[in-house]
Parts: sequence; C-alpha cells; structure tokens
Amino acid sequence: MINEKINALFAEEEKSGEQKVNIIRLAAIAVFFADELLNYHVLHAVEPGIHARTLWTLVAWETFALMAWHQVNLRGAYARWMKYVSTGVDVLFLTFIIIALEANSGPLISLYYLLIAHSALRYSRRAILAVTGLSAAGYAAVWWSSFGNPRIPSVSTYAAGIHIIAMLVMGVIVSYVVKKMRGLVLKFADSLVRRELAENALLRYVSHQVARQILDSPDGGATMQDGRRTHVAILISDIRGFTPMSEAMEPEALLKLLNSYFRRMVDIVFRHNGTLDKFVGDALIVVFNDPFDQPDAEKRAVTCAMEMQKEIILFNKEQETAGGNTLGVGIGVHCGPVIAGNVGSESRMDYTVIGDTVNFTSRLQGKAPAGAIYVSAAVRNRTRTDFTYRGLGLMEFKGYSEPAEIHELAN
Repeated sequence: MINEKINALFAEEEKSGEQKVNIIRLAAIAVFFADELLNYHVLHAVEPGIHARTLWTLVAWETFALMAWHQVNLRGAYARWMKYVSTGVDVLFLTFIIIALEANSGPLISLYYLLIAHSALRYSRRAILAVTGLSAAGYAAVWWSSFGNPRIPSVSTYAAGIHIIAMLVMGVIVSYVVKKMRGLVLKFADSLVRRELAENALLRYVSHQVARQILDSPDGGATMQDGRRTHVAILISDIRGFTPMSEAMEPEALLKLLNSYFRRMVDIVFRHNGTLDKFVGDALIVVFNDPFDQPDAEKRAVTCAMEMQKEIILFNKEQETAGGNTLGVGIGVHCGPVIAGNVGSESRMDYTVIGDTVNFTSRLQGKAPAGAIYVSAAVRNRTRTDFTYRGLGLMEFKGYSEPAEIHELAN
C-alpha cells in the first residue's frame, strides 16, 4: 500500500517534472534562436548556408516544444511514454544543430550534459538512463560526421571517448541520486504511515495532544507498554436504568443513542487530556495522571465529571425535542495507586489500570444517583480549594469491611 502511494506520488511528480522540462526547453531554444540571429546579422560569424540550416532546425525544435508545452502544461494530458519521446526529440534536434553548425568541438557539446542533468526533474531512472544513452549516441554521431570534412576541426578518438564515457558516468550518477532520493522518500513515508497508525491506535485512549506527546517522547511510546505502579485519579460514569431501557428499545436505536452519548463524553474527556481506559457496556472509565504526569489530576477529573453532567443536560434537551430517550448518569471520582499498562496477548493488547482504586471507584459511582458526582475523601482533600462539596457521611461498600467518607460535588 505504501509503495503504491509512493509510486503514485512520483508519477505525479514526473508529470510536474515534464512540465518544468517543457518550460526550460522553450526558454533555452528561444535563447539559442536569439544567439543565432546575433551571430549572423550582427557579428557576421556564421555562413549563410549554415545559418539557414540552423534556423530551420531551431524553428522545428521550437514548434515541437510549443506542442509539448500545450499538451502537458496547458491541457494537463500526460502519459509516461511522453518523456521518452521528448528525450529522443531533444537529443535528435541538438545533434542536427551541432552538425549543421559544424561545432563538433565547441561549447555546444556541453548541452548534452545539460540534457542529462535536467532529466532528473522527471524523477525517473529510466528516463535519465535513456537520455544518457541517446546523448552519448548523439555525440558519437556528431564526432563521426566530422570525418572527411576539412572545414571541421578534427577531434581525436581519445577525446571523443572521454566525452562519451563522461556522459555515461554522469547519467549513472544522476540516476543513482534519483534512486537514493526515491528510497529516502519511501523510508520517510513509511515512517509517517507507521506513526499515523500508532497515533490512530493511541487515539482510542488519549487526546490528540497526549498521543503526539507519547510519540514524540524519547522512549518512542514505550510509556504505555510496560506495567508500572502509579498514582491516578479515576472517573467512572454509568447510565442509570440502562438495562430496562435497552430491553424496550430497538437495537439500532439503542446503538445510535449510545454512540451519540459516548461521542460527547469522550470529547470532554480528551478536552481535559484524560486517558480513556475502556467502555464497559454503558459505563465509561477514564484515567488521569497516566501515562504522563498531571499534578492536577484530581482537579481535572472533577472538572471533567462536572462538564459531563452539564453536557448530559443539553443532550437530554435535544433528545426530548426529537422525541427520543433521555439519560441519567451517575459519576464517581476516586484517586489512589494502580498498576497501569497494556494487558492482553501479542496479537491483541488493551491499555488498562487495575487495583483496589479502580474497584472502589466502581463501587462509588454505583452509589451516585442520576445527575450526581460522588467523590472520595482523598479526592475531596486534594480539590477542596477548587470545588464545593456536601458531606454525605460514611457509606458502606460491598467488599469493604470499613465504611468510607463520601462527598457530593455541589453544582
């Protein structure tokens, strides 16, 4: 999949490169044409016969350049075979001009090297190797045409061989550079895709900000891999009367209701950078202070719970207007030590927290009626300057021998 995307990217860049080549070709031939007119009419450095042959060759070449520019740049019509035709035509016309000007040893020979260099704009190794081979063959034709013509300075076989070898070496180097560039782009794209997949997986648990923080951390996200003891604040919410309501509703309507409810709740959780532990039926378990330190974890948890209850009021008003079911949610907030990390097998793992703190929070939310937020004494002590609470006294909880002091958030 990644390779297909990269190939599509380079195919698009190849088209863009061909458009650049077309513009360069148009400009270069225009400059060549002006130089020829200057040499003939002003400097009188060119014979009439040579000038005529060169001029008509340039006109034909510029006509081709205009056609290619119109087809690819204006109409946007491009096929990958066009780069080979374009390459062949450029080498052919350049060869004709050098032969016409009888300039087999002049500066025009350097234009073969420029053709090889600017073919890199196509991001295609095959195109580079094609123009390299054609350029070497074109120069060989120029060199061969000079034999037996006394007006053309002779070029030794050694010098011609050096030119041909230099062109071939240059083509190999340019194609190698393009190959390495494609490889680097592929590695970079693969890294980005893997990061995106990792971030999408993390977004099941945490907000975008926390996901990026995990991926940008020096351990590369190992923070959530290993089990660790840590202090957290836990928020658990649960819909009251959910079982009888679900029995009376159609499955499709129930699923739609739950998804709409959870979507709003999760948005609030992530807004406060809480970590989503899991959904348990209609219950929502949220962790604060893991995987990264949040000194104000208890305050975040209580604030999050308060906003959740406010959002549920708005949600219920919309449901009433639409003639749908309304929800009553009880929330419990507690803090304490847990074991946090990924639990499961090699093929499937899920982040979770386990320990007595989690169990007590579950019992605590079970005591909270719809619309209420119950907190433990530990949470109340850590947030007493931030919120107002009503003391509910001591409550007994299943599985615990001693009653615990409970407080309710006063809205």
